[in-house]
Amino acid sequence: MGNSLGFLSDDDELWEFPEDGLGYNVINFTVNAMDVQFRPRDYQPNNLPVIREKPKLDKFQSTDMYKQIKARSSLVNNKPNEQRWNLMQALQQRENGIASPGSDSFSPNQQRYFSNLYIPNQKAMRLMSLDAKVFVTKFNKSGSKLLTACQDGFVRIYDGSKGTYHLLNRINARDVQWSITDADFSPNGQHFAYSTWSRSFYIMPVNGSDDDCQWIDVNETSSSRVAIFSLRFSPTGDKIIGGSNNATVIVGDVATRATQILRTHRTPATDVNAVCYVHDKDPNVIIAGCDDGLLKVYDLRTSFRTRYLSKSVISFIGHYDGITYIDPRNDGYHVLTNSKDQSIKIWDMRQPSNLRNRGSSRQHQQSMTKWDYRWDRVPREFYNPHKALDGDSSIMTYRGHRVSKTLLRAKFSPLEQTGQRFIYTGCATGRIIIYDVLTGRIREAIEGHRNVIRDLDWHPVRSEIVSSSWDSHVHLNNYNRNMAPQSLKRRRSSTQDNKPLRRSRRLAKRNETPSL
Repeated sequence: MGNSLGFLSDDDELWEFPEDGLGYNVINFTVNAMDVQFRPRDYQPNNLPVIREKPKLDKFQSTDMYKQIKARSSLVNNKPNEQRWNLMQALQQRENGIASPGSDSFSPNQQRYFSNLYIPNQKAMRLMSLDAKVFVTKFNKSGSKLLTACQDGFVRIYDGSKGTYHLLNRINARDVQWSITDADFSPNGQHFAYSTWSRSFYIMPVNGSDDDCQWIDVNETSSSRVAIFSLRFSPTGDKIIGGSNNATVIVGDVATRATQILRTHRTPATDVNAVCYVHDKDPNVIIAGCDDGLLKVYDLRTSFRTRYLSKSVISFIGHYDGITYIDPRNDGYHVLTNSKDQSIKIWDMRQPSNLRNRGSSRQHQQSMTKWDYRWDRVPREFYNPHKALDGDSSIMTYRGHRVSKTLLRAKFSPLEQTGQRFIYTGCATGRIIIYDVLTGRIREAIEGHRNVIRDLDWHPVRSEIVSSSWDSHVHLNNYNRNMAPQSLKRRRSSTQDNKPLRRSRRLAKRNETPSL
């Protein structure tokens, strides 16, 4: 799949789109569990289940998030007298100073419209081949640095400012034991923190050496075997939060190295796989994604009250299985979660779940999760669940990628570049799956890796996705204009075949075969 032309209305700011495709051509194709090729409807390689149900948009289309994304992407409802978008006409309007009211150039929303026509659609090159599975890939806020963390115990920093990605620093991590599990840049980009299968946060300067490492030890957990699966710097840079394997969220103070513990469950049997802040300007409200599918929100100013269970502000039910990653939209209200139940969900923090039916939901949940995502096949019922869990308050669900083997990440596309029009995620089949947020459909499925893609990151200002895989490779993915969508290719070929030949009557008569 690829990109194609959109539509332009008479409005100077907002451009039209057809209701089905939202700015690009959509044809009917069968999405199997992890195959998004254009196939016959009865094609089922490896007997994988097919996702039959179409995305449900009724609830999502009434939300302010849906309307904001449409506005930021210069999309409005289709009108009867639509005009096909023309690049030359758009450039002419810009040269005449009428592209955007009050401006002599394209507005930010119009620029996003252009950018969304050319999102990454293929592997461009292999940036690096390492010696072990790659677990973390992350840009800093400006995109000038790229960090990768590998199971070989090294953190590598690359120059991401010009797209050359040459190596700047290579740091030997401490106390790795099994692997580096997560890493994050500080808000100012001068430091980064990483976690391993150990009871410490490690903090390093980006340009430092192995001897510059500082750490925060966690001494308040009941288990001696501690793994921190996810960590984040606070927006102010003075704290680090981490999700642990013994039902705890660890909050570490960078200056004093003191730690506090949030207990998400009464018993330590449930892991906290993912943590994040709700907003990059709010250092107080955090979210924890648990291995039982619960999403819990905590206020760090009021949650440290009991030793046995910390009081959450609100909780959310909806996933049949454990949450693997959380990504905030940074508007203070919406987050997305990736889950082992093979779905991505979007949540509105203003719409908490009804926990009265938590007992029946838990029984339904347990009946569907008798598998180990690290090596078992995905249960077929996860792809086509008969009904949502009782109390599910998510506003949108996306299906079509496979989550297995490890804690895969899913993220919103950059705000300034795309208006957060897309959700992109790794896949256990080695594909990068890009969903259109507004339609729930798969926009792109980028081939290239031969094993699970655990982490990937979209450059903040360039249309590039850097992906890292357990095949030990790191790939650069961008837009290729030769990867035209199949619908356009078919349309062009059909129009060429039906085009009348321009021949004179004399030549046509000369070539006629005489009748016998």
